[in-house]
Order: sequence, then C-alpha cells, then structure tokens
Amino acid sequence: MAKGKVTVDGLEGPFEDEPPPILAAKYWVSNADLIADVAKLGYLKKADVVLDPTYGKGIWWKKWRPERLFHHDLSNGPEYDFRNLEMYTDGFFDAIAFDPPYVSVGGRSTSGMKDMYEAFGLMDAPTTPLLVQSLINDGLDEMHRLVKPRGIVLVKCQDYISSGKLWPGTHYTLTHALAIGFELLDRLEHLSKASRAQPSGRRQMHARRNLSTMFVLRKGR
Repeated sequence: MAKGKVTVDGLEGPFEDEPPPILAAKYWVSNADLIADVAKLGYLKKADVVLDPTYGKGIWWKKWRPERLFHHDLSNGPEYDFRNLEMYTDGFFDAIAFDPPYVSVGGRSTSGMKDMYEAFGLMDAPTTPLLVQSLINDGLDEMHRLVKPRGIVLVKCQDYISSGKLWPGTHYTLTHALAIGFELLDRLEHLSKASRAQPSGRRQMHARRNLSTMFVLRKGR
C-alpha cells in the first residue's frame, strides 16, 4: 500500500502494508459488513461449522460466508424455535450467529418493526422488555448447549426506550451470558442514523438510541 495520509473511519493513516484497523464502533452499512469484519478479526473461520438459527433473508451472510452454514428460522416450522433445537446434539457447532428480537414493540402494529421481524424470520414480536429479555436469555441457554467448548457465539442486542424508560438490554444480555458460562471476548457497536425525527411539539426526554451491540462470546472449556 502506498504511503501518504489516508483517512479511514475517522482515523488518519498512513496504513502501510496493512489494512486499516477494525473499530469497536462504526457505521457498518449492514450486518453483512459487520460479520465480514468479525471474520477478519478471526472470531469466525471459513472452515467452521456455523449455525444461524434466526436466518430470515440471510442478510448477515451477503459479504462473508463459512463453508458449512446451517441456517433456518421459525418460518421453517415450529421445531426450529431457537430456544429448543432438539435436532442438534450438544456441542455440535464451532460458532453460532444469534440475532434474536431485542426491542419490544409495545403492542404497536404500525412502524417498521413488523417488517424487521419478518426479515429475520420471527413469527411474533414480544410486547414488553421483560418478554424480549426472556426470549433472548432462553435462546442464549440453547446456544450455550449447542456450541462446542471454546466455541464462539455472536449475539445482537440493544438498549432502548420503552414506556418512557431506558431498558438496558445490553446489560441484561451480557449478565445472563456470563452467568451461564460464556466469557466476553469483544463488543462491537453498530452505529446507525436516527430513523425518524422527533414528533413536532414533543420534548425529547432521552438521547436517541442510534446503535445496536454485538457481543462476541466464548464458551468455557
């Protein structure tokens, strides 16, 4: 690579004979770009046997894909509920990419939430933060069973506002993961632009949550 000043993701080079660093917080265009960087960091490998139990439209794998990817979601049938995947034996997978619902819809039938859930193969949308967190935790329990010792689990989650209060979803997700035997290897913050403006005449009460979080977890021995 030629010498000279280069700006990449807000960092000024030169980056001579090496790629620019992968940042902990970034405006990745999509989850596919995020997964590609996760693979560059070595958390996913081409030869890994990988499970994606929330496959939906397969967006995560548009840029990088392992050689052996098992994928499905509830649209394939009730037996593919990520909380109870009895068709797989304990410790079958080298790595798992787990993208559960992580924002409650509060009973709303409008907005883009329904489209988001359908895109990721989810048949229903929990309406309270407690129900969402229960779903995530139950899924993490099953992912812990399915991944081999020292195997990797990627999980997406988010802090968000529900009923006027901040729900610390990242805290509860990580706390549960650590309690069941995972260790935290990395944390990547997926930044995004605010989806809509503040309603006219309404005072903003909280900072807009313009990021989701991916935890890179490793199962103990």
